[in-house]
Amino acid sequence: MLIMEKGTEAKVADIRPTANPISEAIPTTQPKDKATTQPQTANAQAKPSKKIASIFTLPIDNARQVIKPISKGFFSFRGLRPQQLRRRLLALSFALMVFLPSLLGTAYFLVIASDRYSSTIGFSVRGMDGTSAGGDFLGALTGLASVGTTTTDSYILMSYLEGREVVERLSEDEGIRKHFSKDSIDFIYRLDPAAPIEDFVSYWGSLITTSFDNTSSIIEVEVQAFTPEMTERIASRVLSYSAGLVNSLSKDARKDAVKFAEEEVLRAELSLKMTRMRMKNFRNNESSIDPTRNAEVQIELIAGLEKKLLETRSRLATLIGTIDESSPTIRQLRKQEEVLATQIIGKRDEISGKAPALDTSPGISVNDRLSSLSSLLADYEELVLEQEFAQQAYTISLAGLERSRAEADRQQRYLAVFNPPSKPQQAIYPRRLINSLILFLGLVAVWALAIVMTYSIRDHLK
Repeated sequence: MLIMEKGTEAKVADIRPTANPISEAIPTTQPKDKATTQPQTANAQAKPSKKIASIFTLPIDNARQVIKPISKGFFSFRGLRPQQLRRRLLALSFALMVFLPSLLGTAYFLVIASDRYSSTIGFSVRGMDGTSAGGDFLGALTGLASVGTTTTDSYILMSYLEGREVVERLSEDEGIRKHFSKDSIDFIYRLDPAAPIEDFVSYWGSLITTSFDNTSSIIEVEVQAFTPEMTERIASRVLSYSAGLVNSLSKDARKDAVKFAEEEVLRAELSLKMTRMRMKNFRNNESSIDPTRNAEVQIELIAGLEKKLLETRSRLATLIGTIDESSPTIRQLRKQEEVLATQIIGKRDEISGKAPALDTSPGISVNDRLSSLSSLLADYEELVLEQEFAQQAYTISLAGLERSRAEADRQQRYLAVFNPPSKPQQAIYPRRLINSLILFLGLVAVWALAIVMTYSIRDHLK
């Protein structure tokens, strides 16, 4: 039996390939000690080709330990030390978060992105008195709009240029929706022809840039398009819309400033007309154009009557004692004195308002007579006072209207253009190299922040 086993071993040895030092050094039945195993492992790691060749001569367990790392390579995480595992994960995350997106972004900017042309216009909103938004010292320091300056109009104008009305007007006048929807434009900047107006306004906001300098009150507007001709036409339309808006704001402000003064003039004019109508009705009802003049006449008549009465009484006093009381002269003077006294009393009654008894014609009562002169004078003077007040109010309102118009003219706004639209000759967008570099640096910053947060969370969990 021993001879047969030896013969069998000899035959098997003849079938095996050329002897390998490693296979001869490793026993098939008894394991080696630690001192002998460690040099062989170091030798196997130093010479991979010999290690692969000796796979067939190793036991099954040792062969599996050699085949698994070779089959998985870089993506194998088993059997790695913690430090090696972390390094491999960092490299993999850098490739996925930084390298691959940067490669795709650079390919887009350098190959796919469409050329965009730019045209810049510059202007300032100014007033007729030469003031502008920059003339407000407080607004220049704080950057806030102040009432009474053109700063508010400037900000209104910038918001208007980025709004829906400008987009709709440009679509009607220049057909920008069709221009921005061309197939030659790259897929990122191409506008969907069926996009709603809200998306169109947002898209337009990415192609127009407005800036305002509080110190110099200068507004700069940059417009982008995909052809030089369309860029110039859009910029010209934007400038035209801006001038129209400023003129409209100026007109509305002027109308608002004059509106109150015009309303005051209308109220004063209506009051004056009503007062004059009451004066006319008074004169028609009392048959007296000027009761003051009538009073003066009455006073003159009373003064004349009193003078005659005084003369009559003087003559009567002179004749009494000289001639008989029953003489015709005395009786005539007595009669004249009585008539003069009655007339004086009647005139005074007319002035004081007492019912006169001068006219005793049948069919005419005291109530049918004219009102007393004192009542006429009181009513007349009240009407005269109201008329004078209404006249003065009307005059003052007219003066206020003229001042409001002059002030509104001084506050009128206009657009002072110093940089008109021009046709671009070279596309300055997109900035291909700069955008690629910015994309790479941004991804690196995000990746580094994520790594720092990950290590921080790991340290807190320990």
